[in-house]
Amino acid sequence: MSKNLARTGVVYTETVVHFAAERFAADVPYQVIIARLDDGSSVTARVDGPRLAIDDRVVEVEPRNGIPYFEKL
Repeated sequence: MSKNLARTGVVYTETVVHFAAERFAADVPYQVIIARLDDGSSVTARVDGPRLAIDDRVVEVEPRNGIPYFEKL
């Protein structure tokens, strides 16, 4: 996904998952965020890259298996 066409926003809240459903168990620990997007909507997503903090600006990167991933802008 081109970053020029990707959704952007701000981290509203975040958490690190240490215990996950079997489908995601191999990924732990991983960070999940809720991002308030610039269009006014919100999305729950995984983080690609270093840990994010509340109020960080983020951009969507290529989704994986239908799960949106965001990274710091």
